[in-house]
Amino acid sequence: MSDAPAPTALSFSRRGFLRDTAGGSIAIAFASLLPAGCTADYPQAEADGVALETLTAKEYAVLRAAAGALLADVPVPPGAVAAEIDRQLAAVGDPIRADIKTVLGLIEHLTVLGLHRATFTELRPEQRLRYLEGWGTSRLALRRAAWQALRGFVVFFGYVRDETRSLTGFSGPLPERVYMAPALVDFGEVA
Repeated sequence: MSDAPAPTALSFSRRGFLRDTAGGSIAIAFASLLPAGCTADYPQAEADGVALETLTAKEYAVLRAAAGALLADVPVPPGAVAAEIDRQLAAVGDPIRADIKTVLGLIEHLTVLGLHRATFTELRPEQRLRYLEGWGTSRLALRRAAWQALRGFVVFFGYVRDETRSLTGFSGPLPERVYMAPALVDFGEVA
């Protein structure tokens, strides 16, 4: 009988740690080498009339395509979701902004891992969804984490919109439902 603690789901082996960090470092280095893309190649933001705050036209196009795939049956325009994420990323800043930008670059150009010759934005909507789901079930922790981050952003900013209230049953924030008269509060003397 050993006194060593049993391994937990959060424990790492040395080999697993080296594999995950080396793989993550290689992927991030690869993403930094990817071309930014010509705006003419990614006209979605301009066509949607969106003035981008932090994303490039290419990153916006990838985000819009992901929203279209992940929210296919949700009555929310993918461009509206991508535009809101752009606005929120501008407000939150780094490191979150930099991480999402890296994820978007990897999603766009690592389609070869899903045996596609086209980039993510060039895939048909059903191919995009299968490709993204492949990231969610990958053996590589980096790909699963990227999937969770992208899906989390898209789903949150998709379902937070008023158009989804009929789907979620959310009747709206309290001030929309109940009138609350303003009241003066006396805090007494302030020293």
